[in-house]
Amino acid sequence: MTLSSLRQRLSGFDLRSPEMVLFTVILGTALPLADTTSMNVGRLFIARALDSSPDETRWLTAGYSLFVALGIPLSYRLRGLFEERDLYSLATVVFMLGSVVSMLAHFMPWMMVGRALQGLSGGVLIPLSMTLINEAFPPERQSRALALFAVGNALAVSLGPTIGGILVDTVGWRWTMGIHLPVGFLTLIFATLSLSDHPRPEKVPFDLLGWILFSGAGFFCMDTLMEGERFGWHSTAVFLMAMAWLLFTFSYFFHAGRHSRPIIPVELFRHPPFLILAAANFLRSTAIFGRLYLLPLFLEIFYHFQSHQAGMVIFMGAITELLIPVFAFLISPDRAFFTWGFMAVGSFLIGLSNVAYMTLPANVYERSLVLLPQMVFGIGVSLTQVALAPLVLRTLPASLHRVGLVTQLVIQFLGGMFGTVWARHLVDNIAPAYRAVLSQTSSPPPDPTGKKLALSLSQAFAYNETFFILAGVALLAAFLILLLPPTERVISGGFARWGKRKNPASEP
Repeated sequence: MTLSSLRQRLSGFDLRSPEMVLFTVILGTALPLADTTSMNVGRLFIARALDSSPDETRWLTAGYSLFVALGIPLSYRLRGLFEERDLYSLATVVFMLGSVVSMLAHFMPWMMVGRALQGLSGGVLIPLSMTLINEAFPPERQSRALALFAVGNALAVSLGPTIGGILVDTVGWRWTMGIHLPVGFLTLIFATLSLSDHPRPEKVPFDLLGWILFSGAGFFCMDTLMEGERFGWHSTAVFLMAMAWLLFTFSYFFHAGRHSRPIIPVELFRHPPFLILAAANFLRSTAIFGRLYLLPLFLEIFYHFQSHQAGMVIFMGAITELLIPVFAFLISPDRAFFTWGFMAVGSFLIGLSNVAYMTLPANVYERSLVLLPQMVFGIGVSLTQVALAPLVLRTLPASLHRVGLVTQLVIQFLGGMFGTVWARHLVDNIAPAYRAVLSQTSSPPPDPTGKKLALSLSQAFAYNETFFILAGVALLAAFLILLLPPTERVISGGFARWGKRKNPASEP
């Protein structure tokens, strides 16, 4: 091919086509989404490098999920201050800055500063990407574009541990942060070339006080859950943190009831179907993130997997998530049963995939017991992820669709934060109970070998039981979905059986 012919072909290529916008936003959101799981592997190395305990490394994953949840409501509000392309580029730059801070950190507080910057900017990128897709594609092509976007998101989350494990075992854990820099620079280039600004229908005022109160409630909630194990649930420090959590929560709802456009409107909580969906979404996310947190650690401790090997096991779920476009094709306005059924069946499969790990022995590695559940898990995640947005549209009036989608996205990451913290708490509290029983099987006085065996088995049993509990959480989510009427039509105030609402809706 001659140089002139190459130039001729490139001259006819539209860099601002909808397909290029889709590619750009998939590339950009791959950064924050992969980061939700990339640090689930190699945490022992990270804890040693940061001179912290393995339990404290929960801040790296749970804290990150929290800051993503806090950043999501900022996306729509910041569009009143920045043009879309500038906001997308700015959020990418802040994420890269957070990556540099985390990469150079040598102690946990500084590391968390970087993770906070990553989480807040990632929370802006994810919903902003969906907005850019809807504005770039015509209505008849939006569903297919969003399905492809969901595939990219699912692959990023599932590939996070794989890429992170390879980097940990080859060049060191710090490059799990450094890998974001070349991807970020590439995103900035494509954002400049392909993204366009679109006029806003209205300028929504930025509810700074509401966001601060909402963020304070989320932070003190997590701090209470995290430090309760460390200081004791009856300690003064934990009590004060719990009081601060309740104070910020009450203050936010008081503020939201008086503000015309709060970050999360109180109007949402007046729709019972939406509340049921929110509870199911929270439980589903708790089970998903709890599993993604524990499984690599389980394989590294009891099977002596290297980080990249544990990541490859997680990758098996990513293969089945390629079914997302197929599932999305079956969901349409006249196929309400698929929307309802996909969420219920998907949650059931997520729970079912955990049952296999309930009896997984600590001294035998069975591929069928580890890899097959990952594929079932991937199918379950795909079904629930595809069904979530259509269910929001079916449980709310049209004027609340946008804020409902944003709120469910926030709930998803809050559930991820809780799942990470709670899974660790379960393991830490179940193991001593088994250890007390197993120690009695050794002949008195217990020999060192008997003590070591009791310690190892008690930890293995604790992981097994925790996987089983997380399975129950996912099954509870499936049960809640069954409470939603599958075939009702949406009217201006939600499902017909719940009646119409008279209060006007507000945008996020």
